Amino acid sequence: MKDKTINLLISFFAGTLLVLFFWLLSMAVEAGSFAHRLLVMLGGDLPAGLIQGLTYILFCYGALDIMRLRRGIDRESQSLRMQLLPEKEQLVLSSEEVANIKLRMIDIQAREHFIMVDLIKQACTKFRANKSVSETLDLLTVQSAVYLRESASEQSMIRYVISAIPSVGFIGTVIGIAASLGAANDAITSAGISKITALLNIAFDTTLVALVLSIFLLLLFHRLEEKVEKTHAAIESYILENLINRIYVR
Repeated sequence: MKDKTINLLISFFAGTLLVLFFWLLSMAVEAGSFAHRLLVMLGGDLPAGLIQGLTYILFCYGALDIMRLRRGIDRESQSLRMQLLPEKEQLVLSSEEVANIKLRMIDIQAREHFIMVDLIKQACTKFRANKSVSETLDLLTVQSAVYLRESASEQSMIRYVISAIPSVGFIGTVIGIAASLGAANDAITSAGISKITALLNIAFDTTLVALVLSIFLLLLFHRLEEKVEKTHAAIESYILENLINRIYVR
C-alpha cells in the first residue's frame, strides 16, 4: 500500500511537470508553427491541457505499478536459481529426505518469502500427511493456481488505468466539441472560425494522446502478464520435476 501511495504522488508530480514543461515550451516557440502545434497537442495549452495532464498522471501511475509488479516477479524468478531441490539425474527421494527438505524450506521462509519455498513446504507437508504422490501433485496444481490468481488480482488497478486513459481522452473530446458548438455563433467571422478550429483541435488532441499512451501501457502490461505466467509455470514445473516425480514410496 505504501508503494502504491508513493507511485501515485510521483505520478501526480510527473504529470503536472510535463504539462507545465509543454506549456512553457509552447510560449517560447512561434505560434502557428509545427512545433507549437505539437506542443499544444501534448498539453501545452492551459487550461485545456489539463486533460492531457490527467492522462499523463494515469499513464505514469500504470507504468510505475507495472514496474513494481515486475520487480516482484523478477525476485520470484530468482528462486529458480537457488537450487532449492536436488537436481541430480535419476535421484529419488525417501520420506525422510522429503522431511529434511521441508525443514530447510521452513528455515528459508523464516528469513525471506518466496512462492516456490511455500509451494515446496506445502507439498512436503501434504506428502508426509498421507504418503500419496497423486494428492501431493493435486495440491501443487491447486496452490499454484491460487498464487497465479493472486498475481492477477494485483494487476486489477493496471487494467483499470489502461481503460481509464482513453475514457479521459474521450471526455476531453466531448468537452472540446461542446465548446466548439457553443462558439458556433462566431463562425460568421474569420476569427470565430479560427476559434472553433482551435477548440476542435483540442478536442481530438486529447483522444489522440490518450490512445497513444494506452497502447504503449497495454504493451508493457502484456509483457508483465507474460512474465508472470512463465515464472509461475517454471516454478510449478521445477517442483514437479525435482520433487513430486522423485518421491519414492516404499
